[in-house]
Amino acid sequence: MRFSGARFFAACAFFGAICTAFPENAQAKAPSGNTLQIDIEASISQRCGIAALGANSNDTGRIDEPTRIAFRFGLDCNTPFKIGVAAQNGALQLVGANGPNAGIAGFAYRKNYVAGLQFNTDQTGLVSAGECASSALTSANTNCRFYGSEPGSGLYSGRNTTAIGREGELTVTWLGETSDAVRLAAGAYQEILTIIVAPST
Repeated sequence: MRFSGARFFAACAFFGAICTAFPENAQAKAPSGNTLQIDIEASISQRCGIAALGANSNDTGRIDEPTRIAFRFGLDCNTPFKIGVAAQNGALQLVGANGPNAGIAGFAYRKNYVAGLQFNTDQTGLVSAGECASSALTSANTNCRFYGSEPGSGLYSGRNTTAIGREGELTVTWLGETSDAVRLAAGAYQEILTIIVAPST
């Protein structure tokens, strides 16, 4: 492109203003010291979860025979935690039988059992929480050390104790019919157990 005469000077004046202004705005301020401090912060959120390892239900077929069932679960807590177990009925109960006086005349409709809890931690290895009678799993007013029906209740893992990618086991055991004072009514029996884990506050 060729410029001549007044057009040339006008164009130079126009582009010169742009070229002069741009370098001035782009210049960084000169450093005023000889040190630079950088503050970095990071964190890891607390987590505590549980998941079934295998089936979380069982139908043994016979309530009148000695039985032991084991339910395995995965445990993942990166902070000290509490783990609790609660029962809906406090016994294996005849389906459809509601209330303390329900059932069939002359027959029992509830079968007591014993629940046991154990789990692994990163610091102490296997922790055995012991066993509790089924009747002790429905109320906090019992001596069951791992009873808990809401987050933050139950057995304390211990100070600075975590369980990252660990496993645990809940066992349910009951005796045969010969241990019952009254024979059980025919039918299906059921119980629902809930395991709860949460960071300890």
